[in-house]
Amino acid sequence: MKETTPFKKNYKKYTNDEEQQHQQQQRDVADTSDDYYYEDEEYTIGQTTKYVLWTLLVFLTLGMLYFFTVFLPDYFIPEATTLVKIRNISDLQVSLVPDASHPTKKPISRLILIGDIHGHYIELRKLLSKVKYNRKKDHVVVLGDFITKGPDSFKVLDFLIDNEADCVLGNHEYYVLQYYATFHGLDQPEFMYNSPATSPVSASGSFNDDPEFILAKKLTPRYVKYINGCSIMKRVGAVPGGLDGVAVHAGLRPDLTLAGQNPVENLEMRSLIGPYFNESTSDPETPGAKSWSKIYNSKNGEAPADHVVYYGHDAGRGLKLKKYTKGLDSGCDKGGKLSAMVISKLGKKLVEEVVQIKC
Repeated sequence: MKETTPFKKNYKKYTNDEEQQHQQQQRDVADTSDDYYYEDEEYTIGQTTKYVLWTLLVFLTLGMLYFFTVFLPDYFIPEATTLVKIRNISDLQVSLVPDASHPTKKPISRLILIGDIHGHYIELRKLLSKVKYNRKKDHVVVLGDFITKGPDSFKVLDFLIDNEADCVLGNHEYYVLQYYATFHGLDQPEFMYNSPATSPVSASGSFNDDPEFILAKKLTPRYVKYINGCSIMKRVGAVPGGLDGVAVHAGLRPDLTLAGQNPVENLEMRSLIGPYFNESTSDPETPGAKSWSKIYNSKNGEAPADHVVYYGHDAGRGLKLKKYTKGLDSGCDKGGKLSAMVISKLGKKLVEEVVQIKC
């Protein structure tokens, strides 16, 4: 048997000094194995990069300016439209009775005059459904305060516009026009004549929380033109009783002709103050005050109180039907009723009927 040669290993031998030095190096490596060292390096941006960054910053700034000053206002704030002077008196362009002096007036079967709606669209539709409203044959006149307070002012406006309903201005529509003018920096609304001096409504404090101001901010030109087109008084032509009728929101002073009426009184009056009853007030509790309709009816149709007046505004007194005055605000916004006076032809006569629905 051949004997194998054993494997020989070579070992490096250290002197005592070298051994100590070697061990020290190993310890140094172990002590520093978990440490990291960074050297500061200077980083410079090239001119091209600087140009690109500045360009991006400029475009970003311009974009933000456009977004906040142009896009957002246009998106949330409708375009403003200039207000025209409010007509004191206008005529219906429809007629229940053929009128030779106005041959262009459209003949209708029924005239429907509606008291204060105050943004209650569902109740408006229910009322018109109850009277079997026919857009082609009937004509609607709203007696002011058809917006504000209720939940659906814009739906009411859309319906009235789409159905070509006539309107008289109410005090709440007038306030909304004032707020609209203030918000958009426009001249305050004025009347064709007998216009009182007005000042811009202050837009400070609680004004910005006023529901009518909030509504005014949202009005588009379509809505503003309709409201601005409502006159203070509307001649409605022949009505039952042999006299002509006039629609107004609050009332008329019996000592003044239609042309001589004060438009602000026509928007806000509820009573006349004695002993002469030539001064109006919106507060029926004023000493010496009596309902304007009571004084008006006491004239027995004599000029200048020679019209039958259809009005709203006075929910406190409710439905008030007298010979020469017909009060149709029955407090729908306060849970009362929404009322309409329906005038129609019965043979050769004109007749009228009150129709109501619960609110």
